[in-house]
Amino acid sequence: MERLEAIVSRAIEGWSARLFGAKLQPVQIAKRLIRTMEAHQTISLSKTFVPNSYVVSLSATDFAQFEQYRRSLERDLAEAVLSAARERNFTLLDFPSVEIERDDDVAPGDIRVSCALVDASGDEVEADPKSLGAVESGHTMVLDREKLLRERPRAPKASVEVTSGERSSVQLGPEPLLIGRDQQNDVVLDDPRVSRKHAEIRLRLGRYTLYDLQSTNGTYVNGRRVAEVVLNDGDRISVAGLDLIFRSAD
Repeated sequence: MERLEAIVSRAIEGWSARLFGAKLQPVQIAKRLIRTMEAHQTISLSKTFVPNSYVVSLSATDFAQFEQYRRSLERDLAEAVLSAARERNFTLLDFPSVEIERDDDVAPGDIRVSCALVDASGDEVEADPKSLGAVESGHTMVLDREKLLRERPRAPKASVEVTSGERSSVQLGPEPLLIGRDQQNDVVLDDPRVSRKHAEIRLRLGRYTLYDLQSTNGTYVNGRRVAEVVLNDGDRISVAGLDLIFRSAD
């Protein structure tokens, strides 16, 4: 327990002070992630594999208090998972990822964590010794953070076609794809109906997921308004009346 406290304190240093007075602290999320990792061990030959992809579900109230710093906090939590895995000599298939999401079914102060083993291609791997046997040979323990940062996971081949105005196609990858009116977005839709930061597409547990960023006029997929949805090949995304099409090679 002392080692756990030390790992979490190093990885999340500064967050508690930044969010002083909040009901739910980042250190509590980090501890829950590490406990989840420890509870999902798969022993195969001489190695112990643990999940490297995590989704943290929080209540609307708790999510709101972290929203402004969410991306930075997700990176710090991923490093806390990496440090804990290294401390315990666990094996990760790739650099850990943590995503924080809002779930209206979660009570304030509660934390729900789902996890998966995801390989470098972004595909989920079945958590059993037989499935992991294929990656035993040549696989090394995740230790070198700088090397891991250079070798982020390959994402499934997919793209977004912009059909409104001048047609174009944008390739998706492991980093989030931002959609909105602001010129700093990856897909810029210059229309007053579009919010400055309207929506984004993120790689989550090996699948691309579309998130509405609390836009004014909403985000629709195949005619249905969504807050978030896993995308499938051919899905038509409507952003304030402007259309995009999701294309997947899978």
